Amino acid sequence: MSIRPLPLLWTACALLAAAAAQAQDPAIAGIWLPDASRSGRFPAEPPFTPEGRRIVSEWRASHDPVEDDPGKFCQAPGMPSLALGGADYPVEIIATPEQVTILMELHQQVRRVHLDQSAHPARPFPQRNGHSIGRWEDDTLVVDTTAIKAITFGSVPHSDRVHVVERIRAIDDGAALVNEVTITDPVMYAGPITVRQYYRAAPPGTRMLEYECTEGMWLDHEARRAQALSDGE
Repeated sequence: MSIRPLPLLWTACALLAAAAAQAQDPAIAGIWLPDASRSGRFPAEPPFTPEGRRIVSEWRASHDPVEDDPGKFCQAPGMPSLALGGADYPVEIIATPEQVTILMELHQQVRRVHLDQSAHPARPFPQRNGHSIGRWEDDTLVVDTTAIKAITFGSVPHSDRVHVVERIRAIDDGAALVNEVTITDPVMYAGPITVRQYYRAAPPGTRMLEYECTEGMWLDHEARRAQALSDGE
């Protein structure tokens, strides 16, 4: 006499298996290269609020665009700039049922998208990359990020009230990835700004490399030190 599985039990197992498979969706996992030819860019003249324009104008009036460029001092841009291409450096996505981890070669930044949380903490710790939670909508990963530290410099100046929503999915039969990024900041911008960032799949065998931004600063320091010692002899 054979024993047939109960329909309800079989259905529950199937749903759990499907959810686990989706949470580890291989379509978005892997190494991706920013595709500038398809990607949009944050507007050069965004719709600033009066307060936002004042903040940016004061920064620009008090800082030299070359000598006071934070990038020269290895200041990571943080979110939402990282979601807009990472200055054309590669991105690696690792997916598990509890978390999607986004590794940026630029400044070796790490973003963690928590899939096992349905809401942000009541009092999140502000960070450059903020706090991200995510959920799957079919084949699209929806990422909600808040608690981002205010940054007045860079291509996307923003306040600490900035809110970023991303919709990430694989396209072109897995040969490409698109991230639709919507930025809302009631302090800086009069309305939401949406930019689509495209990536192409990296060739097989591609590996992420180290990004040692501060090494040059150290070498320059050592060169000046050696010159000072030489001058003192």
